Amino acid sequence: MVSRTKLLQYVKKLPDKPGIYLYRDITDKIIYIGKAINLKKRVSQYFQRDDALGIKTSALVGQINSISFKTVESEIEALVLESSYIKKYKPKYNSLLTDDRSYLYICITKDEYPKVYSVHKSTVPANSELFGPFPNASAVKSILKTIRRLFPFYGKKPHSKTECLYCHLHLCPGPNPNKTEYLQNIKNIKKILNGKFKTVGRQLKKDMLLASQNEDYETAIQARNQLEALNYITTGWHNLSSLFESTNLPQDETSSALNGLKTVLKPYFPSLSNLNRIECFDISQMGTSHFVGAMTVFEEGMLQNGQYRKFKIYSKITPDDQYMMKEVVYRRLKHPEWGTPDLIVVDGGKPQVSACIPLTAIPLFGIAKKFETITIRSNNDWVEINLPKNSNSLKLLQNLRNEAHRFANKFRKDLMKKSIQ
Repeated sequence: MVSRTKLLQYVKKLPDKPGIYLYRDITDKIIYIGKAINLKKRVSQYFQRDDALGIKTSALVGQINSISFKTVESEIEALVLESSYIKKYKPKYNSLLTDDRSYLYICITKDEYPKVYSVHKSTVPANSELFGPFPNASAVKSILKTIRRLFPFYGKKPHSKTECLYCHLHLCPGPNPNKTEYLQNIKNIKKILNGKFKTVGRQLKKDMLLASQNEDYETAIQARNQLEALNYITTGWHNLSSLFESTNLPQDETSSALNGLKTVLKPYFPSLSNLNRIECFDISQMGTSHFVGAMTVFEEGMLQNGQYRKFKIYSKITPDDQYMMKEVVYRRLKHPEWGTPDLIVVDGGKPQVSACIPLTAIPLFGIAKKFETITIRSNNDWVEINLPKNSNSLKLLQNLRNEAHRFANKFRKDLMKKSIQ
């Protein structure tokens, strides 16, 4: 096993350039792959004080026997290269990427006019091409947003018969695209997702010159604009937010979020010892009908969408969020076979919390969307807490709450569709 001193000497020789880095163990097997704006700076962070790293990250560092790297010129190249290497080598410490519920792929369907969108592997349509897995949702969003400016494509939803907002922004091919041009766009998108940026650039240059020779100046201008855009995104770092990630592995980020949340809540809920299972509730309503509620579940470090539940509201025929929330939580607690939550989170503030507190001794609080304020009833007093915006604990709560909101809205919309059929 190479000593830590020798590894540190190697780290000091790494370039101050962007790229991906690969950690290998004593058997020369790749155990982790990551990306960085500055390779030397990022990799050196893994060899700081042991107490500055999470448990699993420390375990990773303890197994590193050698380090290699590849430099790139742009964020999109780093994202695509990292994803392709993870798919090829399946590193041990990138293992969470195989979890279909947590990580995204980019799917290209085989329709007459193929659609391009992000998807969990477990919900991929038949006969579709998959690219990924990608380490986080922001990576997928960044890639699709960038590619769409180069080669407009259809997303998941069917296109209307009229032009949409994306059409006016030149991000959508419109309701009646030229089929040959559209399929060429799809071919170029696939090449980019396979890391063949130079191949696409050469083809665009060739198309531009040929169109110009044939006096097809409109096509020539389009190819030129695409070529300039491609050169722009592959010769600089213009959107760096997704690369400023924590050094810690995802498992340690989750542990940090849960530990931080428990520390905040413990003074108000002395009995709170574990946060293995958190349930979140939201209400969705429109007008005077179709009142519904939803429950989402965070357990064992991740969202458990197989345990989500939806509820039709029966006790109210007029909009009244607090009583509808009370009904939903009451009905949920009638099902001990679903498991027992360590913490209940309701979407809302004092009214929702007041309505639900008499139902259970389980720690319960509200989180309001506008300012993301945590509202707690403690010893007959109200406590309001605002976590820092970059807090992992807040991000966890937001993710769980947003899932409940999405799930409830989808249920309401499904009911509305059935009622008008």
